[in-house]
Amino acid sequence: MARRRYAFDEDKIALFHKEGRGKGRGADYKPWLTVQDVPSSGRTHRLRGLKTGRQHHLLSDIEWRFFLLFDWADDVEDIREQFPLDRATTRRIADEMGVRHPTGSATKVHVVMTTDLVVDVVRDGRLVTLARTVKPSAELAKPRILEKLEIERRYWAEQRIGWGILTEKEVPMSVATSILWVHSYGYLDNLSQPYPGYYEEKATLIRRELPSWPGQLPLGRFCTEMDNQLGMERGVALFLVRYLLATKDIRCDMAQPLDDSVPLHRFEAAPIQRTRTAG
Repeated sequence: MARRRYAFDEDKIALFHKEGRGKGRGADYKPWLTVQDVPSSGRTHRLRGLKTGRQHHLLSDIEWRFFLLFDWADDVEDIREQFPLDRATTRRIADEMGVRHPTGSATKVHVVMTTDLVVDVVRDGRLVTLARTVKPSAELAKPRILEKLEIERRYWAEQRIGWGILTEKEVPMSVATSILWVHSYGYLDNLSQPYPGYYEEKATLIRRELPSWPGQLPLGRFCTEMDNQLGMERGVALFLVRYLLATKDIRCDMAQPLDDSVPLHRFEAAPIQRTRTAG
């Protein structure tokens, strides 16, 4: 049963095309593969993106960490994971190389190859698309893996899109860990509120109060005082600080450890530049 579930044949590939997999941008993009479409022997992740507001599907820990880094970066506009490559093109490239095209293990059908992350980045005022394949460094010593990567490299070269390989060695773990501490707090629209805009209102008050408190005071102590002053349940202020960090209304050095023991001088309230409506 499990083998049939994950097997790809021509009917399943046609169905995915019909569903619009691999199409769209931003909130409308549908990845070619989701966490339900692959065996669960490895670690997979689903999380809501700060850039797109949609659920992203990451098929490994390394993909997940690089997604966090791209989703946090100010110059990134869009992230499309599990991006499908045109099968006619990859077949031709494989033939030109004299190597086997990737196939399904059960069906032996030529699969639709994918690139893990396709990212739109603003460079010198222009939107530039980058393709990035994510692989454990140990995989790069395997001849068959290298053949598949070369198909992918040639594919993106024909598209005139920069392609590269990312491994666990390139992950700045301290930054990724700090981003993870705030990333899932970037939205308020899924919370039950006493009245519309309640948490946004309280978050604004906390952001305004932050600069006036002693710099050596731990964040946790500040948040406890804010809970008391604003008549909120214990823990709400810390939640809202993490929300403000996720939306970058409060900023800090993400390369340093981040938790509720950090002193307030590490944080800076950004100028109010916009009015959010999602909360």
